[in-house]
Formats: sequence, C-alpha cells, structure tokens
Amino acid sequence: MKNRIHLSVLLALATTSATLGIARYANATPQRIFAHNGKVETSYDSVKDITIVQLNPMQVYGESLGSSDYVGGDEARFSASFTYPGRILRAHPERILLSLISTSEDWKYTDFRKLTASVDGKLLRLGALEHVPSFTVNAPANVNTDDYISQRLAISLPYKTFQWIANGKKVRIRMGPRAFELDENHLEALRDLATWMVP
Repeated sequence: MKNRIHLSVLLALATTSATLGIARYANATPQRIFAHNGKVETSYDSVKDITIVQLNPMQVYGESLGSSDYVGGDEARFSASFTYPGRILRAHPERILLSLISTSEDWKYTDFRKLTASVDGKLLRLGALEHVPSFTVNAPANVNTDDYISQRLAISLPYKTFQWIANGKKVRIRMGPRAFELDENHLEALRDLATWMVP
C-alpha cells in the first residue's frame, strides 16, 4: 500500500513538472534571429576586469578599402561598442560608443565634427565627435591609387538614444562633412547589439 501511494505521488509530481515545463516552453518568446552581415564579438580584459561587446565595423559609405574595386576617394565604416564590469552583465550600459573609421585622400575631420541623426523624420543633435588617436597614412594595395589617410572618430551616446536609433525605420546620420543612411542591414546589426545590453 505504501509503495502504491509513494508511486502515485511520484507520478503526480512528474506529471505536474512536465505540464509546467510545457507551459513555460509554450509561453516562451522565441529567440529572434538577426539577418545582417555584421558581427558582434565579446572579449574580456582581465587586467581591467571588464567585458567589451563590439559590433565590428560595417561599410556605410564608398567602396571598401579591402575591395579590388577601391580606386581612392572616400570610404567609411561605422561600429558600436559598450563595456560592463566583470564577466556577467547585471544592468544595461549607461552609454554606448559609436565610432566612424574614415579613409580618404585628405583630412575629412579637422574642424567640423558635429554628429546629427534624423530618425524617422526627427532630428537629433548628438554632440561633437572626438578624435581617437589613430591617424595613419598608408599606401593602398592598388598601385594606381594615391596614399590614403585613415581617421577614427567616436561619440558616447546615452543608452536610450542608441535604442531610439537602432529601432528607427529610416535613419540618416551626418558625421561632420559626411552623411549616409543606415540601411536595414545596419539597423539589424544595431538591434542585434542592443540584445546584448539586456541582463
């Protein structure tokens, strides 16, 4: 008799657990798969005890420097990144770093470095871009083109501003003298990065 009661209790517990598990699974939001050609990478700096999450640079203007079609002129790539202490994200980041890597035949960003964004028709004045100390002058692989200058600029955006841009349907960015639209591929990459900001 005791064995039958014990078996009945075990069966009831197993059935309840399975039912709860199925209910939990049924109510779970499916993981969104992002379709873009960017790449989000993480790295941990053990000296500073911080984790860095970065969207690798994506082409937004001109022909890629690494392309056989590059014949000089201008090209630009943008990226975004954020950090958090330790190895486990416990709160969304307060600020996100938006960067532009510019390659051109002359200095594009010497004086005017304001960043503005038009998100679904609303203009955002985001502030001044800062030079990241990485100026380089390089000879291109294509011997028919002139030497080029590479500049990197960055601005730190509040979390909510970044989310607003990432979730926009039509986004146009002006960084100093250069303006470009973020297409669906770029916006999908930013939305993907945004999912890494949720604890």
